[in-house]
Amino acid sequence: MSFFSKTRIKATELFEDSYLYLQRTYDQAKSVFTPSSPFGQVLTVVSNMGELIMFYIEAASTELNIAQARNIESIYGLSRLTGHNPTRGISAIGMIGLRLNANAATLVEGDFVDIAQGTRVQIENNGYKYLLKFDSPYIRLQKTSREWVNVEILQGEIEEQTFSGTGTSLQSFSLSTKSATDNFNIKVKVDGQNFELVESLYDMNYNDTKCMVMTGMNGGLDIFFGNNQFGKIPPLGAVIKVEYLKTNGSNGNIGGKGLKFKFEDPGADFLGQDVDLGEVLQINVLRSPNFGSNTEDPDFTRLIAPYSSRSFVLANPNNYIYYLSKYDFFSFIDAYNTKDDEYIADDNIIYLFLIPDIKKKLTSDKTYFTVPTEEFSLDAEEKEMVLDILNESGRQVVTAEVRIKDPIIKKYALNIVLRYFENADKGAMGADIQNQLNQYFLNVQRRDRVPRSDLISIIENVEGVDSVNVFFISEENEKAIRDGYYTVPVYRMDPATDQMQLIEEKKIELKKGPEGNTIEDPLLGLDDFGDIVINNDELAIIRGGWEDRNGNYYETYPDKNKLSSLNIFFKASIPNDLYSKTQQKNFNNLRRNRGTTIADGKNSPGQNTGRLEGTPTMKSIGGQVNKNN
Repeated sequence: MSFFSKTRIKATELFEDSYLYLQRTYDQAKSVFTPSSPFGQVLTVVSNMGELIMFYIEAASTELNIAQARNIESIYGLSRLTGHNPTRGISAIGMIGLRLNANAATLVEGDFVDIAQGTRVQIENNGYKYLLKFDSPYIRLQKTSREWVNVEILQGEIEEQTFSGTGTSLQSFSLSTKSATDNFNIKVKVDGQNFELVESLYDMNYNDTKCMVMTGMNGGLDIFFGNNQFGKIPPLGAVIKVEYLKTNGSNGNIGGKGLKFKFEDPGADFLGQDVDLGEVLQINVLRSPNFGSNTEDPDFTRLIAPYSSRSFVLANPNNYIYYLSKYDFFSFIDAYNTKDDEYIADDNIIYLFLIPDIKKKLTSDKTYFTVPTEEFSLDAEEKEMVLDILNESGRQVVTAEVRIKDPIIKKYALNIVLRYFENADKGAMGADIQNQLNQYFLNVQRRDRVPRSDLISIIENVEGVDSVNVFFISEENEKAIRDGYYTVPVYRMDPATDQMQLIEEKKIELKKGPEGNTIEDPLLGLDDFGDIVINNDELAIIRGGWEDRNGNYYETYPDKNKLSSLNIFFKASIPNDLYSKTQQKNFNNLRRNRGTTIADGKNSPGQNTGRLEGTPTMKSIGGQVNKNN
């Protein structure tokens, strides 16, 4: 093999070196030794096989690294080695109140109606199927009672698969499922006896009726039984029945109280006769189904797997972040304690800072710029559901206490100043810019700042734009300049409640000029570049509903005829002549050569220079209210 060189290891180079070696060794002329000759055909086949072997070796070595693996099976399998169990899906869960209506007096025989556990119901608003869930085999609604009976409603449909026990230690069974299954609602029965689900083999005592359920390598389910020392062994021929819940994940989430229910299963009267539940029940939606999540994304698995807790408990902030990350309801999750401060009374408190994923709350008529502000934080029902999820996990340390902190909403207006090509459609440009920014704010959710340069790079590629600059205006900063001061909160620990208590709003006066006007710009919420700065407990959104330092009122939502949260100012136009088109083509070619592809006809950023000392006021950019002028 000395004719191979370590510097020539490409498949084509290996083939060429082999070809030349055989040609020299057997003194074959090129006219005789060709790919169609017997030797040439053998060499071609062997080289192709060698290339496939090299591809296999490369793929095998790549799939052993979770950061580089491409196959879902490899990513899930490697994450299992870290102790992480990839989320198969989570069903949306809500709560409704039930009682008999006036029709029950004539439609129901006897004094009550029984409703069985797992009664199927469809929500007609989204067409998905749900189950009624409670702790007993059935609930009984009395005709004479006006009290509501509260039950959980769980999205999904029940399926089951059956296996036979082998009588051996550490039996395992793999279930292949055609769709996502709920991560938590699983029942395993051996000869009719329920087996409790645990996280680890070491959670099973001697001959315990317990088993483990893990996410399968292909997204299904893997069931593991014990070895008598740790968990009971199902005997030979035992009927093992696994019941699981098929789920539609986040699609099962639905908001609002005006939900319409269609019951697919009947109730029963005192004679055991069927009762149409849709005709005799009155329903009160206490908590609409929410917190449904899709199957875990493999890219997310790569990130979250190293944070898995082998102790399977919620003991520190990282454990809470890891556990709540299974739910794709949130766009940002943070957990922290205050052990590093001088107060020790609250060291056992875990503070949760949770921001819901606004994309999952949008309806067809809403965008980032028009969705209600309250949707950016958890409401009372959603907070209650978070606490219920943690309580029902059974993983919380007894001495730990959880408190959910609301983000402090900081409002900003966004002013966009354009130079555009003449004859460009301003209406289409404005709509395109708003749509592009909507996608940016929905998908890019930085927790440190919002750079102006991000928005400039987006807008400069909109058809018709020659040059662009953007400016953020902070409601907090404008109020401080208008009032001549701002306040800084001062807290102390309240020993009675073990909570931080506001004791003072420290007043910071701003410098004033000879005429008494404020001349100092504190840049509250902004940095020297004019970028939005976001503190740990804050959430910055583009919203109006306030006045700037000059008394100009910003409408809450974008309005092309009024000053509002999003303003586009068409300042000047330039000729769209041959010279401009030629220079534009040269610029696009330059961008392409640097690795950035811009479609022909898109426009350059021009000279995007802006004031670094602060944000502009309406006076500094012309003060127009009709932004299409």
